Amino acid sequence: MTTDTASGSINLAEAAAIPVQIVGGFLGAGKTTLLNRLITTQQDRRLAIIVNDFGAIDIDGLLVERREEDILALKNGCICCSLQSDLFSTLRMILSRNPPPDAIFIECSGVSRLDDMRQALADPVLWRHAALDGVICVVNAIDVASQTALTHDPLWREQIQSSDLIVLSHTDELDADAISHAEAGIKSLRGAVPVLTSADTLLTHAAFFSPVDSDEKISRFRANSDAREEFSSLEWCRETPLDLAAFQRVIEQYAVTLLRAKGILYLASAPHRPLLLQMTGTRVTIGSAPDKAAADPATRLVFIGRQGVFDPAALKTALDALPS
Repeated sequence: MTTDTASGSINLAEAAAIPVQIVGGFLGAGKTTLLNRLITTQQDRRLAIIVNDFGAIDIDGLLVERREEDILALKNGCICCSLQSDLFSTLRMILSRNPPPDAIFIECSGVSRLDDMRQALADPVLWRHAALDGVICVVNAIDVASQTALTHDPLWREQIQSSDLIVLSHTDELDADAISHAEAGIKSLRGAVPVLTSADTLLTHAAFFSPVDSDEKISRFRANSDAREEFSSLEWCRETPLDLAAFQRVIEQYAVTLLRAKGILYLASAPHRPLLLQMTGTRVTIGSAPDKAAADPATRLVFIGRQGVFDPAALKTALDALPS
C-alpha cells in the first residue's frame, strides 16, 4: 500500500521490496555528512548508498575494505557507488548483490527536483524490487532562519515541498530562538511535514530501521534520548490479523505526530500473508514482507515520534481497540 495521508490512496505491492530513501537538499546542505553518519552508526545493517558525485563522499579510510571502479565496499557490509549510466541500471546492479542490502539511500545532486526522482521510482516493475520508503530533504537551518536569498529560489522550495521529512542541518550554529524560527519557516512552506532539528538523531536511531523484535510479545512504549532530540516509541504486537480500513484510519489520525513507523503487519483480508509496513514522515507504504516473516504470524510494529508531540499511550489504546 502506498498512501499519502492527504489523499488516502492505496496501492498494495505484489512482492517483497528493499526500501529506498531519497536524500535531497540544496548544494552544501549537509547530505554527505548525513550519509557518512548513517554508514558509521548502522554497523549491523547492510546499506547501499547511491551518490551522484562519488568523489564527494568522504569516508574514513578505516571503514574502506576495497574499491572496485565505482563501488566502494565497506567493512561493515555497506557499499557506496556512483550513479552510473542511469538510475535503473545502478539499482539493478545493487539488487543483484548477494546478500542484498537491507536498505538503499539515494543522494540526489543539489540541483535535483525531488519530485522527478519520486516519479522515476514509481515505475511498477522497479517497485516490486525497490520500493520508495520516503523522501528526506536536508535543509541548512541558517538559510531559513536568516531568510537568505536561497529561500526564494524555486528549486529550493520545490525540494522542501516534495519531501516527506525535513532534516535541519547547521543547527549547532544557531540559538534556540533561531532554530524555532527555522522550523516555523519550513512549516509555512510544507504544512504537516515533520521537521528534525538535528541531522543525526532519528535517522541513526535503531527504530528508523528495525521492526519489533520477533521474540517480543508485549506491547509497550518507552522514551529514548538520542543526542539533542528526545523520542518516544511504541512497540505494539497483536496475534490476530487487523482490518485494513480501520488500521488505516488510526494511522491517518496519528500520522501528523509520527516521524517513523515500521514492522510486520497481518491483515484480515489475507491472514497468512505477512506485509511490511514502512512510514517516513507522512508517507506510508505497505508491501509483501520477506518470507522469513511468516515464521511468526503476528503483527509487530514500532512507532517513533518526538516527546511532547507523539502520545504513544493514546496510539496504543487506539490500536488495541482495532477490530480483526
